[in-house]
Amino acid sequence: MKTSKAKKLSFLEWNNDILVSSMKKISWNITLIIILDSLFYFLSGYMLIFWLKRIQAGMASFNLPSDVMSLGLERGQQLASEVKSFYYLIILSFILVLAAIIFLASIIKGIIWAKTTGAKISFNLISKFLALNLIWMGFWFLLVFLVSLLVQPSLAPKFMVIAVILGLYFSNTLYTLFMHEQRLKSIFRAIRMNTVKIHLFLLPYAVIGLLFFIIFRAGSLLKFNYSPLVLGLLVVICAAFARYYVSGLVFRISRL
Repeated sequence: MKTSKAKKLSFLEWNNDILVSSMKKISWNITLIIILDSLFYFLSGYMLIFWLKRIQAGMASFNLPSDVMSLGLERGQQLASEVKSFYYLIILSFILVLAAIIFLASIIKGIIWAKTTGAKISFNLISKFLALNLIWMGFWFLLVFLVSLLVQPSLAPKFMVIAVILGLYFSNTLYTLFMHEQRLKSIFRAIRMNTVKIHLFLLPYAVIGLLFFIIFRAGSLLKFNYSPLVLGLLVVICAAFARYYVSGLVFRISRL
């Protein structure tokens, strides 16, 4: 019984030591991290909203009569061709938007993770980080797309949430390892570490998840014009601190 309590105490002390040492590494760089993170989400959101509005405007340009059969064969074939072309345009433009977001993430998030982990920022680092994200983020975007197509609409939101949680879980480890190794093989090492040593990640991530849950619940009580912006800023700030802790956790686990 005493041994079990000692192990629990030692595990809590181990996590507490990681937390304290991680927080000690925080410098004024965290201000830059928060600004860059906010900029990334603002620009990504703007690109998606701009794309969506253009698509909606394109859809509104199709003036379909109430009776489609009255169009005639020639006009009907022409309209079908236009709809088909517009469909391919939607797919192509969406892929381009995702590629732009991945490119943006590779620059901004690359700087953020480099500042967090103490890696030296260079063109070589950012270019390798871009290659990593084309593979990694491309996989998760494809997974989300397949879920939206193959899963029943009523179950899709749950699967989306699971995909997002798993993406964050593996990505934090991957980006931390990559900043030190700067190799694409970090993907396999991150997956293995998060799978084999999941018991070491459960408690820290449960605490972080609870913290964000409290922030979102508290943010939902804010009722003024700019409350969504305040909530978003709080989330970005907490994410910056959590990133330091998670990177410290990954480093410590990688040495076991």
